[in-house]
Amino acid sequence: MTDKTPRLLVVCINRRFQADKPSCAGRGGEGIADALEAGIAQRNINITLKRMICLGRCEEGPNARLAPGGDFMTGLTLDDVPALLDDLEKLHGTRDDTAAPSIPDSLPGT
Repeated sequence: MTDKTPRLLVVCINRRFQADKPSCAGRGGEGIADALEAGIAQRNINITLKRMICLGRCEEGPNARLAPGGDFMTGLTLDDVPALLDDLEKLHGTRDDTAAPSIPDSLPGT
């Protein structure tokens, strides 16, 4: 059964300005967030993307996480986006799938 519960995909876009300190934005986090946002909209996936300033794992970034309580996705690249979108669509369906059923104008026998 497909999980139809709307979830939140949090993507880190933090940029650290010290040259010797890694950051998600410095490794492409903003582009990954852009690509995920576009893919979610295009496929109408039943999930919300939120850009977050720091998930606390700068050394492993770019990072994302399903909230609440999902596993971290670390070291993401643009090449990971299509497979991640496929997984999100399988797990959460599309907004079209979650539309409330229509109520008939009349019920049988009335």
